[in-house]
Amino acid sequence: MNKTSLFSTTIALSLAHTPVFAEQIITPATQHSWQNAPREHFSGAARFARLPEIPNSPNASAIVEFEAGAITDWHTHSHGQYLIVTEGEGRTQEWGKPVRIIKKGDVVWCPPNVKHWHGAGERTAMSHIAISPQAADNKPTWLERVQLPSAAAPDMAKHRQTTPLSAKQLAIVPIAALSAAGDSGRLKTAIERGLQQGLTVNEIQEIFTHQSAYAGFPRALNGMNALQAVLKERQARGIRDLQGEAGTPPDSTDYYALGRQTLQTLGSPAADSVIANHEGIDRALKAHLFGYLFARDNLNYVNRELVTVSTIAALGKADAQLRSHLGITQRLGVNNQQLQRVFDVLAKEYDPQAAEQARRVWAERAK
Repeated sequence: MNKTSLFSTTIALSLAHTPVFAEQIITPATQHSWQNAPREHFSGAARFARLPEIPNSPNASAIVEFEAGAITDWHTHSHGQYLIVTEGEGRTQEWGKPVRIIKKGDVVWCPPNVKHWHGAGERTAMSHIAISPQAADNKPTWLERVQLPSAAAPDMAKHRQTTPLSAKQLAIVPIAALSAAGDSGRLKTAIERGLQQGLTVNEIQEIFTHQSAYAGFPRALNGMNALQAVLKERQARGIRDLQGEAGTPPDSTDYYALGRQTLQTLGSPAADSVIANHEGIDRALKAHLFGYLFARDNLNYVNRELVTVSTIAALGKADAQLRSHLGITQRLGVNNQQLQRVFDVLAKEYDPQAAEQARRVWAERAK
């Protein structure tokens, strides 16, 4: 039996001669028999498993899992089909009507012989239970591929710096560098100056959150502790600092897919390759750093790169990574003159040697 026949049989399986159970039966999730959905009827990766038969019922059911971007072809069911979304966020469309978003908990009824398709979102995985009424006679008819509009090209313009770096932005540089170096005494001074320059509490917290991907959690947690100590001292002096907006990443998002899109936006060739030729590093960087962290919207892309450049410069001996992120910062609109301002702040408020090395790395980029 080919995959297409197996899938059709799974969704529209006859339940004749079903035994009557005398006691409750639990089928562990580990006992589901998963099959890859047939590529001839699906765009993208999906899999399905037939659920246990319901005694004395003419219906059949299966659970189907779609990876981000995966959808079915156009198709119909002779007796219709129920879809119960169990995880994530997806899409469905009836012929001649707009695409509609479906989320966890939503129930979709696809009427008999009505042409439609369904599947995951562009960047969100989705799972649903498919229930086929009158399964013995409920036949799927597969039709043509779905032709969705082409995805829009990554838009770097909305992330570009169009003005000189502000004093508030430059205050990020010593905070990130001193935190990476573990210099808690000078870090407190830099944090206080950052608050005076207009950084909010949540923005400074986000500096350490972003930095954790580069300097590790011990440094990031020590930075958070230093911030809390500064805030406590300022509160004792009657100063109430602005909390600011918290980072709010999107819900139900495939952060790996989003991370690839972020890298495309940043112009990085790593978007379409396996970083370091290792799946673990690749997924950690794309899903966590460039997916989840970049989606936290209380620091923009330029400010996140200022955190990264300052952190790597302070850590030292990572010239290739420093050069790469200086290049990203420039592509985001920070020109050579503004980068020199970053190096000047690094020299004055952190360490002249680290700043000079950063200048050399940037000057040697074309060699």
